Amino acid sequence: MDETRAWACFVSNVLVLPGLGSLLAGRRSGWLQAALALLGFALTVVWLGWFVSAWSSTGGFPLDGGPYLPAGVLGVLLFGLSWVWGLVTGLRLVREAGRAAKSQAKAPAVDTPRRPA
Repeated sequence: MDETRAWACFVSNVLVLPGLGSLLAGRRSGWLQAALALLGFALTVVWLGWFVSAWSSTGGFPLDGGPYLPAGVLGVLLFGLSWVWGLVTGLRLVREAGRAAKSQAKAPAVDTPRRPA
């Protein structure tokens, strides 16, 4: 993989969806990263939906966090875990691509002898 593609995978992992860049790089771990990120997002949205609903129905800020607070916290933790995992995977991809580029630059050029016509 060249450095440009490795950087694109890194950015996809960090800014779009954790695991997406890993999948684009051919890493199977991307499936689990993406699943964790989407599950974490869904759990957080469930809590946020309850929170907004409670806030609008009571007219006041629900201080206790509600019954879905543990799900919301778990969601944030799962998403954070998948994001850090995607960050580490993306950095490894960039480092591996940089090493591959350096080793190609250091390799001596091979001259193929020309055949007489």
